[in-house]
Amino acid sequence: MIEAYLYHFLFFFLALGLSLYLNKYLNNSFNLNKMFDPITDRSSHILNATRSGGLALFFTFCVCYGVGKATGFIEINLYALICFCLIALIGVGDDLFNIKYREKFFLQLFAGIVLLQSGYMIDSFHGIFGIEELPYAVSVAVSLFVFIVVVNSLNLIDGIDGLASLLSLKFFFVIGAILSVSSKEMELVVPAVAGAIVGFLTYNFNPNKKVFLGDTGSLLLGSMMAFFIFFTLNTSSFIVTDGYMSRPLFIILLVIYPLTDTLRAFVIRVYKKQSPFVADRIHLHHRLLNKGISHWRASVTILISSISVLLAGFLLSLVFPLVITVMILFVYKRPPIYIKKPVP
Repeated sequence: MIEAYLYHFLFFFLALGLSLYLNKYLNNSFNLNKMFDPITDRSSHILNATRSGGLALFFTFCVCYGVGKATGFIEINLYALICFCLIALIGVGDDLFNIKYREKFFLQLFAGIVLLQSGYMIDSFHGIFGIEELPYAVSVAVSLFVFIVVVNSLNLIDGIDGLASLLSLKFFFVIGAILSVSSKEMELVVPAVAGAIVGFLTYNFNPNKKVFLGDTGSLLLGSMMAFFIFFTLNTSSFIVTDGYMSRPLFIILLVIYPLTDTLRAFVIRVYKKQSPFVADRIHLHHRLLNKGISHWRASVTILISSISVLLAGFLLSLVFPLVITVMILFVYKRPPIYIKKPVP
């Protein structure tokens, strides 16, 4: 047990050190070449910042995986690795050249198809709606839909400092606890990713050397989350929470904020007869900023709210499984959707 924790600490600090170095190096390089994140009316920053954080995250993960693979401590399916690389390339292309949404969608769909070759997909609803095992075609369709939603929902909430990163840390912390029991060969991936995120956050919250994840980082983290969601919902996986909470409910509560905030934004845009994919400032974190709350406080507030929903859902599911939906609606009825009728 002590030896296992030692490896966790080693990979965490290896990733942390690499992330700190790479974020500093890449940020300086981007600054020298004046590759700044454009400041627009939707931006939440007023000083120059770079989108180099995603590249630092990706390179840190690659090095940590290489060390883990060489020492025999980490083993990830090859198709999952290819998917992560494809998603990172899509993110780099979008950060540098602003890929059109339709093209980005089909590229992400291709990456999702590659990920499914790993053998992990959502092959069962685990009793939700009375449905257990899914036909293969339905399983593929549902898995690809979830992949696209998870990857893009994390990208869409990455609008203020720390939010996407902190929510990702929460996700990987919980998944790491499960992997420590379920999958020894993948459990060290979590401290490596966590160390990379913590290293990024030190620059993300630094006003003088500000770094953003960019699409490279947010899409990469989203694809990793999708992979571990597939692992959790796949019937071949042993999940330690099975005796306490249904798997789909557990996953929904784990990623509830990105999903609900994205759905809320889409509803408002459709109501206003706008494209649901148009960029704006109607997300919850934008509303908190408009009330004068700092980036740090807004991100931590949303993180604490997300954790409280997960814990409350877990505790309530021990006694009242059907109450979960009511609890979620109650928690998320504030803030309301705030739809303003257009002025004629």
